[in-house]
Amino acid sequence: MKSKPSRGGKGWLNRKLANPSFRRGFEEELQRLAIGEQLTRLRREAGLTQAQVAQRAKTTASAISRYENADYNRYELRTLQRIVRACGGRMAINLTSGSNRHRAV
Repeated sequence: MKSKPSRGGKGWLNRKLANPSFRRGFEEELQRLAIGEQLTRLRREAGLTQAQVAQRAKTTASAISRYENADYNRYELRTLQRIVRACGGRMAINLTSGSNRHRAV
């Protein structure tokens, strides 16, 4: 007897990612998740609380909490830099080209 194809797994995701609109949203969400996760990891590796980072970065603990939250999407570059420096880290931003569809001529 044949088994039913699974609705989950990489096959499902690959089919969804074939849709350009879905892929764009997925990649944006993945970036947001990565920023919050990296900030949390950096702070914890430095052995700091959110309040300690806030004091060093001259902001509030609630701001640090927001920046570490995966649902947050209003990051400011200057604030990110201050938070990273407060944790003893270094920030690097990598920009890569996508398809040629949006390239200026």
